[in-house]
Amino acid sequence: MQPEFLLQNTEVIVPAVYTLLSCWTRFHRIGASNTVVWDEAHFGKLGSHHLKREFYFDVHSRLGKMTVGLAGLLSGYGGRFEFKPGEVYPDTVPYVAMRVMLATFGVLMLPLAWFTSVELGMAQGACRWFRLRHRCRLAMQLSFHSIGLCAPPLRVSYRFPFNTIPQRAIQFSIDRWVWLFFTGISIGCVTRVKMIGLFVTALVGVYTVEDLWDKFGDTRLIMSHPLQAHDFYKNPLDVAFGSRVTLKNMDWGGGLLHSHYEPEVPLRYLKDGDTIHLSHVSTGRNNLRSHTVTAPVSKLNYEMSGYWNLTVEDNHDYWQVEIVDNTKRGSVGQVHSLTTRMRFKHLALGCYLRAANAVLPQWGFKQIEVSCDEENNKKDAHTYRNVESRWNDRLPAGNMKLYKSPILRDFWASNNALIPDPDKKDMSLDLEAVRLAFLPSRHEDIKYYLMGTPVVWWGSTISLGVALLTFTVYILRWQRKYNDMDAREWDHFLYVGKIAFFEWAFHYVPFLIMGRVTYLHHYLPTLYFAVLMFGHVLDHFIFSSRRFSTRTKATAFGVLVSDLAATFWWFSGVALGIDGL
Repeated sequence: MQPEFLLQNTEVIVPAVYTLLSCWTRFHRIGASNTVVWDEAHFGKLGSHHLKREFYFDVHSRLGKMTVGLAGLLSGYGGRFEFKPGEVYPDTVPYVAMRVMLATFGVLMLPLAWFTSVELGMAQGACRWFRLRHRCRLAMQLSFHSIGLCAPPLRVSYRFPFNTIPQRAIQFSIDRWVWLFFTGISIGCVTRVKMIGLFVTALVGVYTVEDLWDKFGDTRLIMSHPLQAHDFYKNPLDVAFGSRVTLKNMDWGGGLLHSHYEPEVPLRYLKDGDTIHLSHVSTGRNNLRSHTVTAPVSKLNYEMSGYWNLTVEDNHDYWQVEIVDNTKRGSVGQVHSLTTRMRFKHLALGCYLRAANAVLPQWGFKQIEVSCDEENNKKDAHTYRNVESRWNDRLPAGNMKLYKSPILRDFWASNNALIPDPDKKDMSLDLEAVRLAFLPSRHEDIKYYLMGTPVVWWGSTISLGVALLTFTVYILRWQRKYNDMDAREWDHFLYVGKIAFFEWAFHYVPFLIMGRVTYLHHYLPTLYFAVLMFGHVLDHFIFSSRRFSTRTKATAFGVLVSDLAATFWWFSGVALGIDGL
């Protein structure tokens, strides 16, 4: 091959070579384990549901699970395998082909990382280092070796910086609109694979707002800023005394309580602080009561019972209404059907009506136990109830618009409904304090260990702090009239830093406030942008610096790559699979 040809086609040959190397990394020993590994037990089963055209519910978006189903369809899989954890794949399941198809998304990340760094204006040394950094990431290696949803959203979400960068240089041209179109396609695809696409959408929104502000903003001013079908349109909005209602526990799958109808009582609306009886109609209008008897399952709570003699009353029959809030109107002192969240306090004992996860024995028909909890935890959703159905001929029908449930609240609740992990340590993930082992039940099966490459995780985390410190120092020096770089260099440094830092923050911070279980692989998109910041810092201080000679830069590149390669080689066994332990 002629040297002239190599020089003329370097921008194509170099990423092509790296992509071929990544094929070996991503596909090597991909079929070594013939058992169901890790997320294959979940997403493989969901792909089977698609192939069998069965309805199911899952918190993830559809496109990713459809991609798993498509990989199975193209591989000749019929969807009849149950994907039980640790189960050996039969000959009828082409699990290797399915893994290869999904791992291809991981292969395509490598050229995308290369062209992203090139478009960001990084030097050749930084581009190659950034490219190798992604090839030698242990956590991604194991994630791409299984049938799951890690590779597709990562591949699509990483298109954002690559799609938006050219728009800065081709304003109001055909190419600009083409890139904008692909940006929209990328956002839509990643959101339909996993909801982390919302984080990419957030950055696009911030980027757009900043661009509009730079072009049109006036800097003299301060800028401020039920899933279930039901006939609730027939229900009155208000709840009054004398209403016959069903009271539904606000926690997942809660039971119903019923009140009684007294036509001779004057019409009064139910409000916060009112004292009421709760009577069970179907068993003879027994009053709901509690007393100092231990509950059958929840031994720290009091027992709930129904008193059969309505002619005899005592203070164990009285309940006080405590309104928590109104999902539609915020803080409202009057009880409204469906939208008011309230608690019932026992006047005599001071305990709260509660139905959690305790299940009654067979004599209780395996139903959720209802008890009276002495702990006054205002945030305990197991004590929340709402009026789900209500009958009162003396009240008009309510406005259907007032029954709509806030979609963002429901979305947040469905994600946090995943079982929380008591060992969840978000801040420690960047320093590798939490890892994940996949140990099969059979001794002869291959073992895997999910962990990040230490030099990648530690270095990228430190680079975030270094970038912020560097930015602060430059700002302070600029205010003192020190010009460390010209306007073009400063704009480039700031632009790349903002993309890397804010995309890292948008992908990382939400997991700090999520109650749902999270594992190491949930932070892989976060890591991509932290590594991008690492490459940006190295490019700024070493590879694009005018203070160092070409030989010094080559030496620095060799040291960095050697450290990366040695670390990957040393730990590669845990990601590629361990035999014989």
